[in-house]
Amino acid sequence: MVIFLPDTNAVSNFLRGADPGLTARMNAEFPNLRLSALVVAEREFGILHHSSGLRYRRDFEALVSTIPIEPFTRVDAGQYARLRSFLEKRGQGIGPIDTLIAAQALRLGATIVTHNLREFSRVPGLKIADWQSL
Repeated sequence: MVIFLPDTNAVSNFLRGADPGLTARMNAEFPNLRLSALVVAEREFGILHHSSGLRYRRDFEALVSTIPIEPFTRVDAGQYARLRSFLEKRGQGIGPIDTLIAAQALRLGATIVTHNLREFSRVPGLKIADWQSL
């Protein structure tokens, strides 16, 4: 089974309807989408600090009620530590939340849906896809 794990920016852009290509592809792949608990946490934070939080809250709640949420596990924690160490030893570290999401995606064998190819492409063995057209 193919699993697509959108990063926080992809989820945000999907909820805003900001990118028709992303929206179309996420809708087409809906049965294969999973949300990382880390992305859910980042969106919860973003909603608290957004001026249109109530509207975004409704859209976000609708999304999380229909897409399975992947918990961050003990196995993910170990994968994160190895991945962060590997990247930092090479001077190629990526953002801390992105490293956590990448570790989770590696465990799941998932493809991360992101427009941030520059950072995620540093992770060996990580499958990434950019569905954004803008």
